[in-house]
Amino acid sequence: MDQKYTDSDEYQKEIADQYAARVTHFPVSEVQMVLTKLGFDADPETVTEAVVGNVNATYLTPTLVVKMNKDTDSHDYIANKLVSDRLGSKCPVVKVLAYDFFEKTDYEVLVMERSPGTLLLNDMLALPPAELEALFARVVDVVQHFGAITFDTFGPVSNQDKAFGTYTELLSSEFKTNVRTIRDLSLCEEADIQLVEKYFAENVHIFNDERPVLVHTDLHMGNILHDGGTLTAIIDFDSAERAPLMRSLISLLGLIDNPSQFVEGTKDFVAYKGKNFYHLLPILRRGLSELFADPLLLKKLNVNGVAVGIMWIAGNWSAEWNKEMMFNLVTKELATSDAELKNSYFGKIISS
Repeated sequence: MDQKYTDSDEYQKEIADQYAARVTHFPVSEVQMVLTKLGFDADPETVTEAVVGNVNATYLTPTLVVKMNKDTDSHDYIANKLVSDRLGSKCPVVKVLAYDFFEKTDYEVLVMERSPGTLLLNDMLALPPAELEALFARVVDVVQHFGAITFDTFGPVSNQDKAFGTYTELLSSEFKTNVRTIRDLSLCEEADIQLVEKYFAENVHIFNDERPVLVHTDLHMGNILHDGGTLTAIIDFDSAERAPLMRSLISLLGLIDNPSQFVEGTKDFVAYKGKNFYHLLPILRRGLSELFADPLLLKKLNVNGVAVGIMWIAGNWSAEWNKEMMFNLVTKELATSDAELKNSYFGKIISS
């Protein structure tokens, strides 16, 4: 969906302020105490807070990455352990050393090995094209390995109790919850909400026959570590889902088309603003050729993208952005013909 207000300094300040308000902070002494309880030695002089924009409390030592959470309602970090246990010996992914859910500590705690390499966020724009293409090909290969981890039901990996028999049911449940929030907070015009509701209800059945696999829903340059063209780790599976593999394309195509969306409200936005990586699209097509061979792929991306847009509006990060997103959904994404579908957000990316 077109970026307009999101390019403004005002919007970037809004998002930076939202991060500052939403992120949880713990004193270094508390982090050290937690590590000690879990059997790790940590010099408090070497413990620092991660500065990449996110809403997780993340801390670094020279050898460890630590995430802490006081919410007892869900296992926010458990997907990282699942990936580490299932793929750690096969693929360059996060390596979990300890996980605790309010047993040995007063928190949900994830302790990971600090992976070698450089965060792609820090040098993606400077990498030689051949190195970036080799790296991206390896990322896509690992995404295929994620597809080998299957489940019986659809839902968040962090909440096994939230289980649905079809992806249609999962998306519908989340969509209804998000629309209810939008209405309760009066975030958008009722007429627009009803148009999006009608479109979604008429098309979500397209997901009835999908199968659930592991999907990293937030795969972008901020969650990839590398050494030149060599992938050293894919990290941050907090929001992983039991979903169709095509769900992986939402973030990967977003990275190709508009990487700045992943660094809004951070110091890196200016560098990534207006950039794209369309030379990576053929690699994505080859690596996930079965997905791109699906004649319904574009419609699936469109419907899933509409659901994601509604989710972000319900998150209420910016009143002006909420209006812009809803305008784009109503005017550009409610496709009733093949021509309109090709002119939708994902249609324009795929046809490039």
